Amino acid sequence: MTDLVRFASPLPAPLSKAVRAGDLLFLSGQTPRNLDLTPVAGSIEAQTTAVIEAIQATLAEFELDLSAVIRCTVWLSDLGLMQRFNAVYASYFGPHLPVRSTVEAKLVGGVDVEIEVTALAAAPTLGR
Repeated sequence: MTDLVRFASPLPAPLSKAVRAGDLLFLSGQTPRNLDLTPVAGSIEAQTTAVIEAIQATLAEFELDLSAVIRCTVWLSDLGLMQRFNAVYASYFGPHLPVRSTVEAKLVGGVDVEIEVTALAAAPTLGR
């Protein structure tokens, strides 16, 4: 059986921040939040930047970076924002583009973007 390790979320919600299953690290969906956990207001560029930087910070806790990300699921409030979202997204991932699904949805807190990622990592470095 694969070892599962769950990492608590700082949010007042019934979810894990991340779950490690073997060499895979699953991060819960990230929405754009300020340090006080209020939603980041503003453009899709500002919101996307906030989300990806939050993902980077969580990955760094596990000694990983965006190059370890193998899959992203992206929710946008309006698919008309896709081109502007993609410009920011591509600037962060560069040549390390993961596989991705993108859908339109009404998002919690009235934000315009949410991203969930799965990363590949060597198990010994994760939370040990």
